[in-house]
Amino acid sequence: MKKLWPHLILIPLLLTIPIVSSPDFDGTLSVFRVSPFQREFIRFVLLIVFFYLNLNIFLPKLYSRKKYLSFTVCTLIGFGMMVFLPYYLTSENIFTGVSSQMQMEPPGMPPNGNFQPPPMNGRPPFDFGPKRNDGSYSQMIFSSVLPFLFSFLSSLFIFRNIEQKKLERSKAKAELLNLKYQLQPHFLFNTLNSIYSLALLKSDDAPEGILKLSNVMRYVVQESSKDFVDLDKEIEYVKDYIALQLIRTDSSVDFSYTETGEMKGWQIAPFILVNFIENAFKYGFDAEKNSKISIRITVQGNVLHFTISNNIVNENNTGKSSFKVGLKNTLEHLRQVYGKNYDLTITDDGKTYAVDLKINLT
Repeated sequence: MKKLWPHLILIPLLLTIPIVSSPDFDGTLSVFRVSPFQREFIRFVLLIVFFYLNLNIFLPKLYSRKKYLSFTVCTLIGFGMMVFLPYYLTSENIFTGVSSQMQMEPPGMPPNGNFQPPPMNGRPPFDFGPKRNDGSYSQMIFSSVLPFLFSFLSSLFIFRNIEQKKLERSKAKAELLNLKYQLQPHFLFNTLNSIYSLALLKSDDAPEGILKLSNVMRYVVQESSKDFVDLDKEIEYVKDYIALQLIRTDSSVDFSYTETGEMKGWQIAPFILVNFIENAFKYGFDAEKNSKISIRITVQGNVLHFTISNNIVNENNTGKSSFKVGLKNTLEHLRQVYGKNYDLTITDDGKTYAVDLKINLT
């Protein structure tokens, strides 16, 4: 319905053009009794009909499928109807019931009303042929070429524009899906490493880790193909991921997590936040050093505010070349999905790495 209402407004507006531009228009609907106007108005209606037929049927179902012969035949039929049909639909007896000469009583008409009009130019009074010196067929065709070309080319231009946008959306979606598929194995690989470490240590946390891993994998499988997911579900996934990381660190990291605001009722692109968290644990944890990671997630109004900071303790992993595929893909993911509706600030002073991300959830 959203796509239909602009046309329901536009078409009546277009139909007013031949009315107000007609030299026979006197501010009333009597202009519809004038044969030349009738022809031009019907021609204008046929132009609009051909425009929509060409845009929605001929171009997508014939031209785009390389059925050029059928497309050419349909186009020529449309042109022929626009040229000749108005002339064969505008006989005065069709629109007014009788010719204007029959409706007027000439001077000296007998009072009994038995007046019989003479034949007009040898034609019977109900002749359906062209009236008022309409000109030759060549003139009729020539006068119709420019309006028809305008209708044809405008529909072709809009069709190509629509197809180009579809292609761009399809390409962007394919690129985005490719990014997700690059991210998912990266998540699972690091998580499995954490569980493996627990198993080697015969830790009592291993069963809990396996449960969390099951939740994480289920979420990745079920939600990875979606463009957007519920924010509260994404936050639960983030918490499970953090729990796995904390199991691996064996409580040797100074960790804080704060969550405020209403998470339900909003949606977010999946796997955005967890990549920053993954990098924080990757570069901010060392059992022999002062490891500190702080995460804060706030929803205020329609804005999600996510901040995370960590001490840089794994210096060997913090080179420029180690900004790694996961984080680079996250930045590209943000750009493609949110465009200008997000603000990201990353600071790195050599000792602390911090991310400040704001996303407009609408």
